[in-house]
Amino acid sequence: MKPLSLLENIKVCIFDMDGTLVDSLGIWDDIDERFFHQYGLEVPENYGKALAHMSFMEMAQYTKETYHIPDSVDTIAQTWINWSQDAYLYTIEAKPGVKEFLTYLKSLGMPLSLATANRRSLYEPCLVRNGLDSYFDFIDNVNDLNTAKNEPKIYLHLASQMNSKPEETLVFEDVIQAVQTAHDASFKVVGVYDKRNENSFEDIKKVANHIIMDYRDLLS
Repeated sequence: MKPLSLLENIKVCIFDMDGTLVDSLGIWDDIDERFFHQYGLEVPENYGKALAHMSFMEMAQYTKETYHIPDSVDTIAQTWINWSQDAYLYTIEAKPGVKEFLTYLKSLGMPLSLATANRRSLYEPCLVRNGLDSYFDFIDNVNDLNTAKNEPKIYLHLASQMNSKPEETLVFEDVIQAVQTAHDASFKVVGVYDKRNENSFEDIKKVANHIIMDYRDLLS
């Protein structure tokens, strides 16, 4: 697939971050295991899938209430932040071909935005270290907008900031819930393959307008 086939009738692009632009989902698998083990529990089946569309604090609230975790929601969230901070600061890398693809989009004069469910304290240093921060005209996270990715508020807000209609806006996501949300709101959607969405990738294929297995495929 060539980039121009993705971009037909498209004015702007919105990207998710974790699992879409950067290889970060593995660190959360490790944190889930460490977190539940400290309470003598195994990571629940489909735990990641249940949290996929939530904001950071909603994840903490859900985890506390569903699995009867004795710590407060704030303590749970802060534990996750503390454990993940070094990874976002020092080790998490952009997916292969991402920077080159963003450079290509900017060479066309296309406005770009980032829509993430992550915390600003984590995503900002990761973007800066990977040299990705300067590509985005706007960055929103669901926590600041008091929303989650099971509703299209973040996509609509960013599209409005970039003076674009949903049907003129291309959204890049790696999670089926977010892909479905954007699609249902009339956005054009690119489903991005990640090794941790293999089990749901067939569902993503059915909903998304386009599929990316590897950004380098767009540049060859």
